[in-house]
Amino acid sequence: MDNRRIDITSEGDDFLAGAIGLAWGNSLLKATHYKVVNLAEQTRYYGEPTHRHCTENVEDSTGVPTMILLWSAERDAVPLPTPMGLGAMTDVVAGWLKDVPRGREPDHDGSNGHGWRVFTEAWGYVFGHHCAIVGIQPAWAMYGK
Repeated sequence: MDNRRIDITSEGDDFLAGAIGLAWGNSLLKATHYKVVNLAEQTRYYGEPTHRHCTENVEDSTGVPTMILLWSAERDAVPLPTPMGLGAMTDVVAGWLKDVPRGREPDHDGSNGHGWRVFTEAWGYVFGHHCAIVGIQPAWAMYGK
């Protein structure tokens, strides 16, 4: 399905497997490539006076580390040693999330945990990659009092 759009932020390996599974869709699908980029949201405004805007991800060295899983070679993606199914790729992603920097911990009236964000963008793409399965970012899971 080309118009699947998912954006889930949570914490924990079991929830991570479920979120990636939603984005994965087809149990026969295999990831063959991946790419890691730092993405930042950029907002552009249109009109005089401004009456519309759009938000898009742009590559930025200060952005959030993002792993993009792909089902086919695209642009400068790195091939995996072997095609990987949902279970194996979820283990790889969970290991990556344990080591990747999260950025500054939010200061709020509550506590924070090491979470993640699993997402696709319009048409199921991630950062313009048409062969994307899903994008994954480290995130802070915030818990109020």
